[in-house]
Amino acid sequence: MNKQSQVVMINEKIKQELTAETSSALLATTFKGLNANSMKQAIMEGMIRGFEFKDFLEKDVYAIPFGGGYSLVTSIDYMRKIASRSGLAGKSAPRFTNDNGRVESCSVTVKKVLRNGEIGEFESLVYFDEYSTRKNLWSKKPRTMLAKVAEMHALRMAFPEELSKAYIEDEMKQDVKETAKVVLSQDEIELAKKDLDDCTTIVAYDKTWKDFPKEVKENEEIMDHALNVQSLINEAQTNENS
Repeated sequence: MNKQSQVVMINEKIKQELTAETSSALLATTFKGLNANSMKQAIMEGMIRGFEFKDFLEKDVYAIPFGGGYSLVTSIDYMRKIASRSGLAGKSAPRFTNDNGRVESCSVTVKKVLRNGEIGEFESLVYFDEYSTRKNLWSKKPRTMLAKVAEMHALRMAFPEELSKAYIEDEMKQDVKETAKVVLSQDEIELAKKDLDDCTTIVAYDKTWKDFPKEVKENEEIMDHALNVQSLINEAQTNENS
């Protein structure tokens, strides 16, 4: 299946599954802190990566506000499930170092059954200051939090094909700040829609969308129009190739 066909199928799947009721529930849980447009983008990105819609419903994969946009993250429990299916043979207890009574670092070793049947060991080492926000659970349970980060690093080392792009929320060190929402005028919305309508290829569409500022991409009316334009372009190119 080529990328265009995959995008069309994913778009259709999202339209079928994302009812008003489901959308409200997801925005209150899996995509808390995001708007409807960012949620649709995150679902699209996740499904392109190989996740299924039910993974978002079960919050095995979710999105958090990050860097002015969002970041897709997964739960450590889900990562353990994937590793177990891929040859996980166990892991060590976390090993900590301390500095004046304060947690300084943590290391974890993950064991994996290799193709030759032998057991390989993959050790990670992470430092508290590089990940701690010093708030919430990081202040209450620093050892527990750092141990999860160390384990996730070791799992990625042991299973690069399955987990190379997977991250847990505890690895994201950033304070989320509220920003004022930019309200677009109707003229600005119509101009963005016209720019999309002028695209006749996926390459042109991708460039146009990429060049839009953040507030344009987050406008729900423009997002819906963009998905329709994308589907029309894919359909037209599919007909030309048939």
